[in-house]
Amino acid sequence: MTPIAPLALAAALSATSVDPHVTQLAAAVDPARMQATVAKLVSFGTRHTLSEAQSPVRGIGAARRWLAGEFAALARQPGARLQPFEDRFTQPPAPRIPRAVEIWNVGAVLPGTDPARAKEAIVLTGHYDSRGSDVANAEVDAPGADDDGSGTALMLELARVLSREQPAIAVYFVAVAGEEQGLNGSTHLAQRLKQEGVRVVAMTAVDMIGSSAGQDGVHDDVSARLFSEGVPAAETEPQRKLREALGGENDGAAREWARYVKRVGERYVENLDLWLMLRRDRIARGSDHLAFSKEGFPAIRLVEAHEHWDRQHQDLRAVGGRAYGDVLAHVDFAYAARLGRALLAAVAELAAAPAPPAEVRLGGAVSPDTHLRLALPADPRAAALVLYRRRADGVTWQRATRYPRQAELVLPDVVPDNFVFAVATVDAEGRESLPVYPGKLE
Repeated sequence: MTPIAPLALAAALSATSVDPHVTQLAAAVDPARMQATVAKLVSFGTRHTLSEAQSPVRGIGAARRWLAGEFAALARQPGARLQPFEDRFTQPPAPRIPRAVEIWNVGAVLPGTDPARAKEAIVLTGHYDSRGSDVANAEVDAPGADDDGSGTALMLELARVLSREQPAIAVYFVAVAGEEQGLNGSTHLAQRLKQEGVRVVAMTAVDMIGSSAGQDGVHDDVSARLFSEGVPAAETEPQRKLREALGGENDGAAREWARYVKRVGERYVENLDLWLMLRRDRIARGSDHLAFSKEGFPAIRLVEAHEHWDRQHQDLRAVGGRAYGDVLAHVDFAYAARLGRALLAAVAELAAAPAPPAEVRLGGAVSPDTHLRLALPADPRAAALVLYRRRADGVTWQRATRYPRQAELVLPDVVPDNFVFAVATVDAEGRESLPVYPGKLE
């Protein structure tokens, strides 16, 4: 079979063009609004999960009530389709939580419009709790401007910008708590969604996106990191055997979502370099995406490229002329908004894209030709296919070729041992599903 118009690759590989509507949405992300949100969060003094819950002006309680009110206000705007969302529970004593405490995850849901995909969703989180030097100290001021006021502000901003959209599948914008105490809020949220039968097709934890000046002396406002697992945390024994047969250690669903965010985000935001990190998170550290990974959902973390540890998990103080603390003045909101625009573009495209292939089977072993057999989705908007390909020593996709909608692809003289493949669907407007890696061998 002859492919239709194979594409030359640029920095941002894609088989689609730029959508003017997505460009308009991305441009609407407002750094001034994000700054105002973070300033308000900082004003609560501390947002430690075990801090004051009844005060109207200080502590986690004041912060969560304000956030819930802001999400509710967005839902009341003319034309908005948002629905306020709340996930409230009592966390029993646990490591870093010496007593039972009520935790609120607050946010909004943008409902999907495709009845056949009513249980599919994209989930975005930022954590609004904060901490100082001692993770158990719930009294000390802990501004948490970057960690993670910046990610929480982006949840409100993305919800605002996308509030009138009509995606095929639902999008959750959630400010979670308990991250610093052990991913408590995100763990409950992931488990709840799983119990409710929600199939999270892609999740992103936005955790610290405001520092463009690192402790390594580098000022970088054009780069960020996307952390993702290659081997799923919830991998089953049959999945392990298939992975070992195919060599799919770099092709879990989370890694594919990270590639998608990089590809689409860099297309819509000029001079942006999203690093595809081949780790679940930074060394011996973690964020809320890991709670979703544990439940079997494809989850990644978006985080600044250069951290400054004097401004992270630190009490406010100065020692020998060296200032410590995660304060508003150190957050680069223009940079945070750039990262927000990239994520928004990827979410908007994926949420509106057709359903992906239900299954991809790979054949052609001991053969010079590659055979791919597809179980095509019933979605009538899946007008064509995009075949992604890279050599087996590569990390990112190196070639994208569009084909008409068909159940089988044959690639003459393309030895399957030497390449990795995945197949996406694409609609008439060029919106692509997540590429699907082969799930069976023939």
